[in-house]
Amino acid sequence: MLAGLIRNKRRLTAFPTILLILGTMFLSSFIANALDYEKLKKLYPVFKTRGWEKQGQLYQKIFKVKSWKEHIPSISSFDKKNLSRDITVDYVEIYLLESIRAELCHALIVFFSIPIIILSPNSFNLSIIVWTISANIPCIIIQRYNRPRFEALAKRINNGKIFQKI
Repeated sequence: MLAGLIRNKRRLTAFPTILLILGTMFLSSFIANALDYEKLKKLYPVFKTRGWEKQGQLYQKIFKVKSWKEHIPSISSFDKKNLSRDITVDYVEIYLLESIRAELCHALIVFFSIPIIILSPNSFNLSIIVWTISANIPCIIIQRYNRPRFEALAKRINNGKIFQKI
C-alpha cells in the first residue's frame, strides 16, 4: 500500500494521516515495551554514551537540558521523583535498560514519521515535523544526558562492567 502511494505520488488525506501518526506512536511503544531486558542489553552498544557527548555535558552546553528536563512529563517509574534511595547493582542496571527502552521508543516514533511526512498532505508536513521534533527529541536528549552518570555508577559498583547481573 505504502509503495503504491509513493509510486503514484498520491498523498493521504488528513484523517488517515492522523490515524497513521497515532498508530506509529502505539507501534513504537509496543515494540519498545515488548523487548525484555536481555534484548535491551544487546541494544546497549547502539545506545551507549559516545566520547563526543562529553559524558552528557554536550547536551547541557548546547540545549541547557538541566533548565527544562524536569518540566517534561514522564510515565516512567524512573523519573526523578521516584528514584530509589537504595542504589543497588540491580537498580542501576534496570535504570540503564529502561533508559534504552525510552530512547528507542522515541527514536522509533521519529523514524516512523519520515514516511508519514512523505505521504501526508503538504499542508500537514510542517505540523508533523514540529510535533515530531518537539515531542520526541527532548526526550531523547534527556536520556542521552542522564545515561553517562548511570553508566559511571554501574562501572563503579560492577567492578568496571556496565551490566553484570541482568
